[in-house]
Amino acid sequence: MTTSTATADEGSTDGRSPAAPALELRGVSKSYPGVRALSDVSFTLQRHQMIGLVGENGAGKSTLLSIVNGTVRPDSGSIRINGADVRFGHPTEASRNGIATVFQEQGLIPNIPVFENIFLGREKRFAVGGWLLRKAMIDEAKQVLDELQIDVSPTSLTGSLTFGQRQLVEIAKAFALKRVYPVEPIILLDEPTSALSDLEAEKLFEGIRRWRSQASFVLVSHRLADVFATCDEVVALKDGEVIDQRPIDSIDEPALHELIVGRQRNEEYYREAIQRNPSDTVVLHAENIMREGHLEGVSLDLHEGEILGIAGVLGSGKSSLARIIAGADSQDEGRVDAFGTVLDAGSRQSAIRQGIGYVPAERHAEGIIGTASVEWNLTLPNLKQLGLGLLGLISQSKSRRLTTEWIDRLKVRASGPAASCRTLSGGNQQKIVFAKWLASGVRILVLDDPGRGLDVGAKEDIYGLMREITANGGAIMLVSDNLPELIGLSNRILVLRQGKVSAIFDAPKEDKPREVDVVAAML
Repeated sequence: MTTSTATADEGSTDGRSPAAPALELRGVSKSYPGVRALSDVSFTLQRHQMIGLVGENGAGKSTLLSIVNGTVRPDSGSIRINGADVRFGHPTEASRNGIATVFQEQGLIPNIPVFENIFLGREKRFAVGGWLLRKAMIDEAKQVLDELQIDVSPTSLTGSLTFGQRQLVEIAKAFALKRVYPVEPIILLDEPTSALSDLEAEKLFEGIRRWRSQASFVLVSHRLADVFATCDEVVALKDGEVIDQRPIDSIDEPALHELIVGRQRNEEYYREAIQRNPSDTVVLHAENIMREGHLEGVSLDLHEGEILGIAGVLGSGKSSLARIIAGADSQDEGRVDAFGTVLDAGSRQSAIRQGIGYVPAERHAEGIIGTASVEWNLTLPNLKQLGLGLLGLISQSKSRRLTTEWIDRLKVRASGPAASCRTLSGGNQQKIVFAKWLASGVRILVLDDPGRGLDVGAKEDIYGLMREITANGGAIMLVSDNLPELIGLSNRILVLRQGKVSAIFDAPKEDKPREVDVVAAML
């Protein structure tokens, strides 16, 4: 699908007004099965302006960027670039209209030179008679780098650069669009400073300030200090909707926190009335956990009967912490002990031996084997208790009995133990992940976004199960992007920011912390 006013092949800007906004979205909506990602989103980016796009995890920011850069097609709504209606069927078409994205996870190829990365996919511009004019590519790349005052050689191997230098090369790649197509870039910056040092981040923003006369920018960042320091306006998203667009100098950081949160928690939904106080017994202790690029000296205690919530924005290190506690990843420094026994770093077997179960965020990839049966998934961690003691044989009757028992206890909707896991709903798949650990007698559960992708009813079942586990003396470490869920379920909340503990909130049932205070600690 090409632009409605010019073919993408030509890259024409005919019919476009230089006085028109660089980018306009009107009534853009996008849904996925069971999820309304964006609802009637509208905002305007003026030429040479920089706007900040802010909101909690799951607010719709990533989906919105994906629609603007042609990766995802909206269900409805319109996009205008420099006054012309556009409709993209592929990211290449967005590029030909000046849209460039600098992702948090860099898209450069490390084992080729900088100049090849800058013009990757656009080599045709330098081809004559079937020959690629490498020197012309190098010279053009050098001109782009010099123009942007980026001190990187175009012939350097990309993988030899620092992360901050590679981020600057990503910017150069975006600006190089105008060397190939007659367009002025609209650059989408997706968490560009999340992995940069303060010095590297300042260098990046110094460059952006210089480059403002040549491009327009959309900045997605959880670091509100970056938004206030660099942007002209802020667009706040909540639950897939734009709740405000205003000049950045008309709002302060606390008011923006309130704007982003703007909702109330349903106490009954999270079974807060039956929340119990944990005991003083520490069942798990983590000391000075370090992992390069993820965590910087995190320590915590988890008590018997407690739900310890772990909050943080994307890139804060919260999922990395969960994986280390569960033995799925290893730390560079520090130790984890459960019930007084130090765990082997990066060993799931060591964690399982000490009674730690793990429910990962990506249950389809790590939690279940979809092509296998409910019985096979549920009994896999429980083979010892199902053995006959003869040549490693498994008792089929014990296996079937155990599976049926847990299907009944957790009210799993399945045709029977032999049903394929992939035929179950998301909520029932999640119950199977819980069941396989509960059946093995784990005393600690590490949960990473257990409600992700589940409908309201399935979430209620999972929340009830979590309350039951802690009432029986189990302990849960809960990582969640859903703040009402995290606050409603937790006894305490540990907040991570840039790999460090920034705050710890008590969350007894009679005195839950405010979302806005937790958000302030996250950002």
